[in-house]
Amino acid sequence: MKGLVWRAGALILAALLAACHGSAPEGNSGGSPDGDLAALSQSSPPPQSLLIPGEAVEGTLEEGETDRWVFAAVGGNPDDPSLATVEVWFRPSTASGPEAALKATLIAPDGTLLVEQEGTVTLPPYIVEQELPQTGSYLLRLDGLSGTPGRYTLLVTLSEERFLTRPEVYTGGPPAGWPLEELPSGDLGSGFIWPSPRQAISGWYFRDPSNPRHVGLDIAAAMYDPIYAAAAGVVSFADASGGYGNLVVIDHADGWQSWYAHLSAFSVVVGQRVNQGEIIGAAGSTGRSSGPHLHFELRHNGVPVDPLVYLRR
Repeated sequence: MKGLVWRAGALILAALLAACHGSAPEGNSGGSPDGDLAALSQSSPPPQSLLIPGEAVEGTLEEGETDRWVFAAVGGNPDDPSLATVEVWFRPSTASGPEAALKATLIAPDGTLLVEQEGTVTLPPYIVEQELPQTGSYLLRLDGLSGTPGRYTLLVTLSEERFLTRPEVYTGGPPAGWPLEELPSGDLGSGFIWPSPRQAISGWYFRDPSNPRHVGLDIAAAMYDPIYAAAAGVVSFADASGGYGNLVVIDHADGWQSWYAHLSAFSVVVGQRVNQGEIIGAAGSTGRSSGPHLHFELRHNGVPVDPLVYLRR
């Protein structure tokens, strides 16, 4: 019941915003970025577009331009916080280059700057579970800093529970009798290798149009196929994890992580150092899964990136 009331409040606020501001073309740009903190209290703010949390929207960002998006949220209750996650991803073919840079800024209804993050087309800003301090309209600003970032998709999701930023207690371990096996190790400098013997996609891609929130690859695997460490690192998680099912997370150098989900069994424990190509578990269909496969993610400093850009054949 609480969730229905919370969602209804957000929808009512969204309707009021639409009535007040009208419907602007998506990804509108213009105005001075420096005036945004005060603009929310003015009757005629700079051009901005309404978005509904949970629904992906699209825009185009040029160098030196600013896109402004506004959304409604219920917040301000420390005992029942409202948390916002902001994800943006780009079409590399529409950018001037992979290093085209941008900044994402989230501003509260009273004009308080809550958070700002810079990124690039290949490693875009990623605001994770930011607590919202008030009920009202929030401004999300995207600034093109250098180069042309190009066409993008933007998704804001609201939640009442921390999923990505809550502290974890890692107590997982391999099932009894599961052998620890190794393959010849690779070179850290050689990048990431495919984590499954079957180098093919069996389901959704990264940010698949039919499932924009999918931040990994569904790699083909038969039940109990060996799953390999994509690069050398240290196991930081090996346990059941909600929809991921049995999940292994490996920390690598320079802020990289690899995630391996839906496993049927583990062959590593938390704190164990693994080599590239070492078997870390067996493919399965645990968690939210429609059949045996490997859900594989790569993250850099906590930001999901497209594994196909980095996997070598």
